[in-house]
Amino acid sequence: MGKSLGALRDVVKQELRSNILTNQLKPGQRIIEMEIAKQFGISQVPVREALQGLEEEGLISIEKYKGAVVTEIEVSEMFHIYNLRSQIELSVIELILPNLKNRHFGDLYDIAEQMKVNNEKQNYADLAELDTAFHWKLIEWSNIDIYKRVWNMCYGRIRRFISMIHPSNKEKNIEFYERHVKLIQILEERDVEKAKSEFQTHIMRTFNEGYYKKLDKNV
Repeated sequence: MGKSLGALRDVVKQELRSNILTNQLKPGQRIIEMEIAKQFGISQVPVREALQGLEEEGLISIEKYKGAVVTEIEVSEMFHIYNLRSQIELSVIELILPNLKNRHFGDLYDIAEQMKVNNEKQNYADLAELDTAFHWKLIEWSNIDIYKRVWNMCYGRIRRFISMIHPSNKEKNIEFYERHVKLIQILEERDVEKAKSEFQTHIMRTFNEGYYKKLDKNV
């Protein structure tokens, strides 16, 4: 029995999202519905639904007579997303830090070690995914649905922004690994205000690095 319409939609959506997040589909590039349907050997209906889902995530825009286009990374929008992100993470830290166990810190250290391994293998494409996975753990542990929903709405744009930041530079990315280890060590001190301050600095530093890199590309 073939896959359902919903399953086909999800497969196409996942594939296109991955290609956008890893910059295989670049900002401004058109996505032609008929070509995608032909590539997957399916009708255009699940492709159209997949594109609508990606539009909701802000990864593409669908314009009349033009079709689907990968959206540009708008720095002004990313500032507001990062500001919202920082507010959520700081609220989460205040809620969860007193109750974190060694196993929680162990989960974060595992992700940090994966960052280090990926850097040593020069697998830079996965670093953005690991970065978002690290911070998602905190949101997940809060068990607050609205925080999870807002984070998931912003996830694609945050990950794509981080992908833009990561240079193919081993020395620079080992620094990125070290920053996340430092965040875990701060959490282990269980000083809520100190942890909130450190995460605020970390999050906005990431935004600022992306901001200046975007400016450099536009010069």
